[in-house]
Amino acid sequence: MQDPEPPILTTGVTTAYASPWMRVEEHTVIDVDGKPGMYNVLHCGDGVCVLAVTGDDLYLIREYKYAIGRHILQLPSGGVDKGEEPLQAAMRELLEETGLTADIWTPLGLVHPYPTNIASAVHLFLALDARPVQAPEPGIELLPTSRSAVRRLIADNEVTHAASLVCLLTYLTNGG
Repeated sequence: MQDPEPPILTTGVTTAYASPWMRVEEHTVIDVDGKPGMYNVLHCGDGVCVLAVTGDDLYLIREYKYAIGRHILQLPSGGVDKGEEPLQAAMRELLEETGLTADIWTPLGLVHPYPTNIASAVHLFLALDARPVQAPEPGIELLPTSRSAVRRLIADNEVTHAASLVCLLTYLTNGG
């Protein structure tokens, strides 16, 4: 929901960079203190993050992330394609990345990863009774992990992907 009268007045918008996957805008504004300012806004489309569960196992993945130059533990995640609903994207991303599919899907809400500068949301999903139907995507290691091990990984700051943390914590604090 957008505020009817935002406290920051936009006075101009220019596109600084655009590709098929993202657009970076420079917004000139009159800030809440009445002074001129600027915001850089990244438009990269909405995304999804999926927690797949089978019995006692929660499925994490280990994948190399170019921008930070290292492998991380996270949940399967990706973008919502044009014309695609978030649930469709979640099903597609889970299958593409992990080779898993599931019959029972539950939305767990959404998260805005960095709302000062990124104009997108990540839709969170739970996929129950996940089962393998094909091999995981190359470069992705699928890690069935117990709930207690996931709790330890979170406590030890081993899971740093924001949407994955919100998805896992939502599930674990609601009886999962």
